This record gives sequence, C-alpha cells and structure tokens, in this order.
Amino acid sequence: MEFIEEAEDEVGLRMDSMMDCVFLLLLYFMCSAQIIPEEKYLGLMMPGGVASTTETLPAELTLAITETGQILCNELEMDTPGSRQLPQLKAKLTQCLEMFGEKQPVVIHPGPEVRQQRVIDVVNACAAVGVKNLSFYANF
Repeated sequence: MEFIEEAEDEVGLRMDSMMDCVFLLLLYFMCSAQIIPEEKYLGLMMPGGVASTTETLPAELTLAITETGQILCNELEMDTPGSRQLPQLKAKLTQCLEMFGEKQPVVIHPGPEVRQQRVIDVVNACAAVGVKNLSFYANF
C-alpha cells in the first residue's frame, strides 16, 4: 500500500499587505499634516533709542463725605460739616491743581446715607477751582 505524502504548507507571514497598509498610513499622515508657515520679514522702521522723560503721575485725591457731612480729603478733615462754601477744600484743590494741572484726578466718595446737598457742595467747590478730572466712587 502506498502512502500519499501530504505536502507541507510553508508556514510564514506575508508582509505584502502590511507594507501596503504602512505605506498608505504614511501617505495619509504626510497629506493631512499642516505645513507650518515660515516667518516673513516685515520691513518696519523702528524708533531709535530716544531718552524718554518720565512724568510723575499725580495720586488721586479722594474726597470722602461722611454721614454727618464731614469732608475728608485723603483722610484729613476739611472745613466744618455745616460750611457750604468749603474754603479749606478749595484751597487744597487749588494747591493740587497748581502742582499737577488738569491731570489731577479727584474722586468723590460719598457715604451711603449722605445728603445730596453735601455732595453738590463738594462738586460746586471742585467746579469753582477748575477740576476737570472728576469721578465718583460707587458703593454697591
């Protein structure tokens, strides 16, 4: 009796399809990658090194008004609570305006229960001496 020999299959790994996949992935990532633009030269004329003059900026002048009508100029008491002309406040504002000019910031900080007439007195004093940079501090 004759035995038929079976042919042994070669056991191996086919690399053809894997190489195709790697090649396709390489092409995909090369095409989808963003190309970084190069920096361009901008022909600008830059200013030269000129010595700058530094101005001293004035500190803001805070005018706090208490519930009793007392005016505090940077925590210093000015005039009496009953005074409507406010001569000390006007003198202080005039002194600050002579030093710093119209750039002098003045902030009015009225208390929550201050009468409006007292705030108007302070605004009138500021207008009388020529304050241009006037603002209010708001309590919320």
